[in-house]
Amino acid sequence: MRKNDINTPADFFFDHQALSALRKAVADGQPDSLAMVDMLLKDTQRRVAAERDLADVRTWMELAQEAGGVATYRMDVVENHLWWSNSVYRLYGLDPRSSEPTIDLWLSLVHPEDRGAVGPVARAAIEHGAQIDQQFRIVTPSGEIRWIHDRGRVDVDGAGRPLSIQGVNIDVTDIRRTQEALTESEEQFRLTFEHANVGVAHVALDGSFVRVNECLCKLLGRDEADLTSLTFQDITHPDDLEIDLHLVEQVLSGERASYTLEKRYLLPTGETVWADLSVSLLRDPAGKPLSFVSVVMDSRERKKAQDQLQLVLAEANHRVKNLLTIVSAIVGNSARSANTVEDLGNAITLRLQGIAASHDLFMGKSQLGGDLDTLIRRQLEIFTDCATERVNLDGPPIQLSPQAVHAFGMVLHELATNACKYGALSDEGGYVAIDWNHDSVNDVLVFRWQEADGPPVQVPQSRGFGSVALKRMLAGALGGTALHELPPEGARFEAVVPMASIRG
Repeated sequence: MRKNDINTPADFFFDHQALSALRKAVADGQPDSLAMVDMLLKDTQRRVAAERDLADVRTWMELAQEAGGVATYRMDVVENHLWWSNSVYRLYGLDPRSSEPTIDLWLSLVHPEDRGAVGPVARAAIEHGAQIDQQFRIVTPSGEIRWIHDRGRVDVDGAGRPLSIQGVNIDVTDIRRTQEALTESEEQFRLTFEHANVGVAHVALDGSFVRVNECLCKLLGRDEADLTSLTFQDITHPDDLEIDLHLVEQVLSGERASYTLEKRYLLPTGETVWADLSVSLLRDPAGKPLSFVSVVMDSRERKKAQDQLQLVLAEANHRVKNLLTIVSAIVGNSARSANTVEDLGNAITLRLQGIAASHDLFMGKSQLGGDLDTLIRRQLEIFTDCATERVNLDGPPIQLSPQAVHAFGMVLHELATNACKYGALSDEGGYVAIDWNHDSVNDVLVFRWQEADGPPVQVPQSRGFGSVALKRMLAGALGGTALHELPPEGARFEAVVPMASIRG
């Protein structure tokens, strides 16, 4: 194949000069032929001008093709003659002076991974007149890889035999790279959306769920089909819906760009789940609202931690008050039994050291845990002046984990404090029976505290912190159940705790 040769206006200068000489000769000898010569000369001038215009058009076309990444080719199928425009050479990185256009040369520049598909398309066009529309990669002599969109039209004779092919090669490298980048971005977004460890949803302007991820489905206890058939209004707790809708209106009106809200969602079971909601609005380039993006984070653990913190703070306040009461009793009783100031100081010091040692044990400073019997005795040492000889212990050796030591220590402290202040150990006649056993069938520890023969129990009109804490300390920390009752004959406490929690 050869590059197309283009005639220039200079090719016609000889004709112009010849006609001028002819005109002079005719003028000298044949005046009647002058009009014919003038006509021929003018026709030649028009041809020259037309060729100049054609050359300009071809130049402009080459520039346009180069700027647009478009290159043209033509093939005479009958003569097996291939022609490339200058843009083809530039696109493929070839030198037109040393590269004769051939099908083999063209195929050698097609990327090896694409060559197996590209060759058959070219043969089908040449042999059977099939139209050409394909995309493939080329590798230029410099090693650059470019994407080509090849489109060709095949002209055939009356019998359907191919005569010629007119085609274009369009450089679509930038388009393909943009598409690949977009595809990669979309894939990254999809993976981020689907695998985020928070709930994510696209929500329509009317509140209906358009798209939800797996984390949100798990949090709300519904599958994707169920959620996308609902609106957020359908599953928002009635007490939280008004403020949620108000914030939505503020976002739609442009009063705020986004909002966050701690709210409750309704589960299919009828239960509620607390979550932190963050909402932003997507708008088109003109500012028209399109949809909402909602991020929902499970806040149950945080709410639980907040509740536990409140319990700890209330417990600390309660325990400080109890401790002051105990210290006051220790000082008073020690003063009554001491003969000297030194005896008083020693007695108070020893008992305060006992309190500190006991606190070290049940406040978690023991990293190895401890024996339940030892823990009970250490706790009751604080209340030496509350007649601990009237406390009966009965139970097998049970080794407690550090967490179990802490939980049982708080319960024992609360029970002993109440017994000394109001219960069986607050006078001289009462006693406390403490027993525990391992139920091997159910693999649980059964713990009982029973007071008797003390003053009649006065049931408070409202439950204080101590009563609430007794039921929650063991069950909340170790699982199982706890029962605290105040019958007239004496306070009773019973807990059933899994041994797995006891062992840690």
